[in-house]
Amino acid sequence: MKTSIPHLLFEDEPNEQTRSQFSSTPWTVKLFEDPTLRPFVSSLRVPPKSPSTRETFVSQTLSTSDNISAWQSFFKPPTSSKPFEVIHLLKLGSGLNGHHNLAHGGFLAVVLDDVIGTAADIERPEDKSTMTAYLKVDYRKPVKTPGVLLSRAWLEKQEGRKMWGRGTIEDGEGNVLADGEALFIVVESLRPKEKL
Repeated sequence: MKTSIPHLLFEDEPNEQTRSQFSSTPWTVKLFEDPTLRPFVSSLRVPPKSPSTRETFVSQTLSTSDNISAWQSFFKPPTSSKPFEVIHLLKLGSGLNGHHNLAHGGFLAVVLDDVIGTAADIERPEDKSTMTAYLKVDYRKPVKTPGVLLSRAWLEKQEGRKMWGRGTIEDGEGNVLADGEALFIVVESLRPKEKL
C-alpha cells in the first residue's frame, strides 16, 4: 500500500462542527476516539472551485441538511490479518427517503459505490482515476431516517487495471443493513469538457 495518498486530506482531528453532529450517537463517539483510525476528508468531498463537475452529486447535491448533513471518513490501516478499511459515518435526513422514514435503496447503492470507490482510489496510481464497472447490492434490513449510518469498505483483489472491493452499510451496533461488491477499473483521468 502507498504511504502517501494525495487525494485524501488527512486531519489530526476531525472538524469540531462535524464531530458535534455525531456526538448524540454513543457508538459514533467510540469511532472518533479510536486511536487506530485516521480521520480524513476526500478531496472529492470538497466542492470544486473550478468549472469541473466532478463528484458534484455527492459533494453538492446530497450535502444538504435534508440529505447528508454531516459526513466523516476514517482510514483504518491494514493489520497482518486484514486489509485496510475505509469507514464513512453519515448523518442522514429525511430527504433521502424511498418509503416513510426509510432511505431509498438507490441512495444506499450510491453510498456503497462511494465507499468501495474510495478504497479503490487509495490504491490507484496518482495520475489515474477509477470508474465503477459493476456493483451488486444486497439489501438486508431497512435503513431508518433520520439517523446515522456506518459504511465500510476494503479491496479484495487487484489484477492490472481491475480492482474488486466489498462494502457494508451498518447501524453501528453490528447489524449489516446492506452489503455490496464492486469492480472498479483504473482509467485515464478525464479533464473538464473531455468525453469518454
